[in-house]
Amino acid sequence: MKHQRFKRFADTSAAAALVFLASCTSIERAREAQARLEPLGAGEVGQASERLVLRGASLEELVSFALTNRPAMASARLAVEDARLRLKEIASDAPIVSSTPWNALDASATVGHSEQSKSAHFDQLKSQTHGSASGTLSLGLLLWDFGRNSARAKSACEGVVAAEMGLLEQGYSVFEEVASAWFALLQNDTLLEVAFADEQNYAEHLRQAEDMLEIGEAQELDVLRARLDLAKAREAVVAASNDVAIAGARMMSALGVDASRGTCDEVLGHREVDFEKFRASFAETDASSESVFALARTNTPSMAAVRAKLRAASSDVDYAVRDLYPEISATLSLNWTDPLWYWRWGFSGVQSLFSGFKTTVAIDRSLVALETAANAVLAQEQDLSRDIEVAVAERDNSREAYASAEVSVATAKENLSTVSGRYAVGEASRVDYTDAAAAYTDALGARVKAFYRGQIAESKMFRLTGAMPEYVGVEENKEPETQGAGE
Repeated sequence: MKHQRFKRFADTSAAAALVFLASCTSIERAREAQARLEPLGAGEVGQASERLVLRGASLEELVSFALTNRPAMASARLAVEDARLRLKEIASDAPIVSSTPWNALDASATVGHSEQSKSAHFDQLKSQTHGSASGTLSLGLLLWDFGRNSARAKSACEGVVAAEMGLLEQGYSVFEEVASAWFALLQNDTLLEVAFADEQNYAEHLRQAEDMLEIGEAQELDVLRARLDLAKAREAVVAASNDVAIAGARMMSALGVDASRGTCDEVLGHREVDFEKFRASFAETDASSESVFALARTNTPSMAAVRAKLRAASSDVDYAVRDLYPEISATLSLNWTDPLWYWRWGFSGVQSLFSGFKTTVAIDRSLVALETAANAVLAQEQDLSRDIEVAVAERDNSREAYASAEVSVATAKENLSTVSGRYAVGEASRVDYTDAAAAYTDALGARVKAFYRGQIAESKMFRLTGAMPEYVGVEENKEPETQGAGE
């Protein structure tokens, strides 16, 4: 008998020690996090970060970097962790008739010491007191809660699903943002090359006009107009350079890189571009908006998240209904008041008879929340349908615009060559040359914009459908495999 009592005491002590160690570990993690984040809250600037180098990185590599570097992704991961912790918190209140019956036990210990004087008349009170030590070890066991805990657990499970889908959706948003910023950067790099080429054309035209003026085959007005055209071309170069700088800053923001780690040129280095060839990262698709929407409404993370929230709201209705039912529990306590020991046990059932209609109002509110969640699903479907239709239209329009721009570039290039030759022999005016050069520049710019508009639209399709991105041709500057991108 003594051996058995000692064994039970040892088991109880071991369990208490494990609980104590777990508590110490949680406290230690909390204090470490507080110490680590205190400088950030105080606005203290730490040591300068190492300069980042991503030169030659493909779009796929840039997206992978952003997924691990963006604070928004870290916040989404923390939301998932918090949802899982909430599920564990609910499991700690489970009744004995559940999948985690060991959590139904609630144990507590109380120790104390009290002093009191003997009873006497007021004029007989003395300073001497008599006291005793006392202690209580109590155990509470929740036997059955009529489904409250299971309803809360189902709601929390759906909350975990919603948080995980939110993490996926955030990942798709980061992917789309990086892809859009990357294509915008390549577009502006290419437009800068177009501006440089235009500047060279006008510089050659000015040299040609000055030579013709020397031999008397041109007028002073022709030279002045050629100088004006060159000045405007140089202004266009400056504007294009500014657009590249802005696109670079947005690219760094999409990657989650601040100025302390380098500018766009320092991080990504020089991008080789050519306005006759373009860098394609995604193949062209031709799915209709109806087929895309049919896939997206059941596959995209945003739809999965709102549907999980709807299921969670339904579980919340179950909890509100079951909160009308009683709770059945058992108690066991061991009490000691020096020098006496005694124990007691019992069962209890608690049923709320009236609480000012609080519980019935809770049911009504849960129904409102359920209807709201259902409307959120419908609204999300409508928004998804709209975004898909816009993306498909943008994709198709950019493809048509690119095909049209290809014809315009070929025609404008031939026209500029013809007018330039005729101007050299005095058969074309300076106005003809200026118009031809401007038309060629506009056609080149339109082709560049149409191509990268199409790539941005293709990148959006992955987020809208919930499909994994499929990269093509990301390692080199090349013509697209479909719908040729240059001459």
